[in-house]
Amino acid sequence: MPVQRLGSCSGGSKQTSEVSPTTTPAAAAAPSESAALAPAPAASEPPAPAAASAAAAPAVGTPFSVKMRNGDVARITIVSTLRTDAVTTTALATPAKNGTYLLLDVLWETEAGKTSSNPLYFSAKDANGRKADISMFADNQLGSGDVLPGDKSRGFIAFDIAAGPATVMISDPLLQEAARVQIPG
Repeated sequence: MPVQRLGSCSGGSKQTSEVSPTTTPAAAAAPSESAALAPAPAASEPPAPAAASAAAAPAVGTPFSVKMRNGDVARITIVSTLRTDAVTTTALATPAKNGTYLLLDVLWETEAGKTSSNPLYFSAKDANGRKADISMFADNQLGSGDVLPGDKSRGFIAFDIAAGPATVMISDPLLQEAARVQIPG
């Protein structure tokens, strides 16, 4: 008898939450029995924690919030990344000392309060932990200045960095790290 109750409780209570309210109890009974025997519910459970952890970590192409102090919150999106040999077409163009430039296309918005975009809030390290040099001469560089709610600032940030994976750090106005983004190699 206890074995039947335990089986009924685990199969019935788990499946009840997955069945839509419009399903009749008789129609819900058949899927519950077959679902209890199949490994599908166990397989569907791990993606939920993986999706939750992926949502928690900032990623390229996905907007994320960064607390910038005093209740001000920036919504930053690294729209894309590109490895390139040059970041400007002006006379200030120089070859990368570390082999390549990592060019970030950044969109900066204000989610709460008033924030200021600034390329100097960004830094990067290569896979070996070496700090990258920021290039202040990139064409269409992210501007410095206030970004009021509803406004957006978009531009490029360039790092002279070794090829391979990198970590980009974003700091608040007091230059305290507020977020990290992993850039694949």
